Amino acid sequence: MARKFIYLFSFFFLFLFGVRAQENGRMETDRPDQTESPFIVKKGYFQLESGFNKNYISSEIEYFLPTTLIKLGLNKKVEFRYLSVLNASSQKIRFKNEAIGLKFFLFDEKGILPKTSLIAHYHLGDLKRDLADLNRIPHSVGDAVITSQHQLSNTLSIGYNYGIEFHNDGKHEGIFRIAPGLTIGKNMYAYVETFGRFPLNMYEDIWVDGGLAYYINDDFKLDVSAGRSIKKSRDYYLALGFSYRFNVLGSFAAK
Repeated sequence: MARKFIYLFSFFFLFLFGVRAQENGRMETDRPDQTESPFIVKKGYFQLESGFNKNYISSEIEYFLPTTLIKLGLNKKVEFRYLSVLNASSQKIRFKNEAIGLKFFLFDEKGILPKTSLIAHYHLGDLKRDLADLNRIPHSVGDAVITSQHQLSNTLSIGYNYGIEFHNDGKHEGIFRIAPGLTIGKNMYAYVETFGRFPLNMYEDIWVDGGLAYYINDDFKLDVSAGRSIKKSRDYYLALGFSYRFNVLGSFAAK
């Protein structure tokens, strides 16, 4: 399995050579929606996307204080990604290293073809779960997601993801996310979204959500969002967040 991943990544590095993909001007982010962006963080830039969530799932309230996605632009076609979460519930507080991964640019938007990238994550082991928990609940070991975006007009776009998540019990499940977005004025945009997993069983669900984001400037953005489960109508989440980037190479050069 490890050899196959090495071959796959090598293929994408060769395929991406000479292709331009990184974002220009205003930063693009994966939050506040669940649909990942196909844009690559600028080479040499550090980007932080963080949010504070209140979740009501299966009659239990939990808080994410915060969820964090860190990105680093490695070159014009590849970014490094690291995800973590500080989770608090009535029972315990714990910090988790969620995943590490890479985003590879595939191709730009042209005609009916959308701007498209591939995201691959390795999910880090959660050592704080006991053996009974690990044996009872399938543990995700990684995922691969194609992320695409069509710019339908100057103000309207649609992003969508489709992929697969692998579990340590040998099973897997599909991932889908669809998010139309509307630019409002110069600094704000709104979105609605549906996302979930398939085939549906006791672990999967379908959600709908929506939110607003506001750019303070090209490198700093605030957001608010909320969502509700379709399968379990009492389950919901509320979230506030921010995103920020700066030029790491420029900071070192200044010194």
